[in-house]
Amino acid sequence: MRAVVCVPGGTELTELPDPEPAPDGVVVSVDACGLCGSDVHMVEHGRAVPGHVLGHEFAGRIAAVGRNAGRWRIGAPVAVNPLGGCGTCQPCRRQLPFRCAAVPNLGLTAPGAYAEFVAVPQAQLVPLPAEVPPEIGAHAEPLAVALRAVRLGRPEPAEPALVYGVGTIGLNVIMALRQAGAGTIVAVGRSAGRRAAAGAVGADVVLDSRVTDLASYAAEAGLAFGSGYECSASVGALAETVAVLAPGGVAVQVALNSAPETLDARGLVGRGLTVVGSCAFDAEDYRQAVAHLLAGRVAGADLISERVSLEQVPETLVRLRRPGDLVRVLVRP
Repeated sequence: MRAVVCVPGGTELTELPDPEPAPDGVVVSVDACGLCGSDVHMVEHGRAVPGHVLGHEFAGRIAAVGRNAGRWRIGAPVAVNPLGGCGTCQPCRRQLPFRCAAVPNLGLTAPGAYAEFVAVPQAQLVPLPAEVPPEIGAHAEPLAVALRAVRLGRPEPAEPALVYGVGTIGLNVIMALRQAGAGTIVAVGRSAGRRAAAGAVGADVVLDSRVTDLASYAAEAGLAFGSGYECSASVGALAETVAVLAPGGVAVQVALNSAPETLDARGLVGRGLTVVGSCAFDAEDYRQAVAHLLAGRVAGADLISERVSLEQVPETLVRLRRPGDLVRVLVRP
């Protein structure tokens, strides 16, 4: 099969043996996979393992079935939860399957979907209706990340919410907040294209962080946010988010920052604030994401800027380091 593998300094298209299904697994023919920002940064900063196949936001059709996975049929469309989990270890019991050491995570610690085929444990499959294009399932992973973050933020109905950072995850958080019944949603970002997307998917106010001071805007608008979601990884963004929370508010750190943050603990205590880290999701978050997409409550396809071939993945991962107007790119193997 053709696959994009990590090499020193970047990625390249190559030929790999077709995967075989495990006894309790299947092989999925990849229909679509999102090019995730975490993959972009991993390659850019040389953290990817040479020979590894990235890609964890994907869906497709079953191409082969293991001997103990007989309930699945060849040709069936499926969304794929990339995160495994044994279900019994402490991380799994705390709904953090991505920290489980027993089951590899597809595209992270096991081969992923920048390829024509992927071996997948059957427990990580979510069926899609036969009449639905499988591509819709490729939107479930970032939406599941957003649903987990919003659940941790505990927004109350009609309560103002802040989303700092308008990449794919931030945009999905905006859509998840709309589903949760949030009030005024203020989004903060730099990319003009992504700021436009934020308004299109549900943000009421969109600020350019290079032009508008968030604290000054919030004070002038009389806004105190019940929850804030830091999705930018910008140094200082978490502190800015915490500063504009209402008493009892929750700041959810979603992005993986490259540098430490500094917070004033007195403000946390005096205003009764909560700061919580949100990374990935559990199986129920993923199933809910698929359900939202199938019901049309969230339109993941609205975020797509481009669809590219496997041959185009290496240069597209480089372009996404400076995304400009690019919002979300899918590879269609």
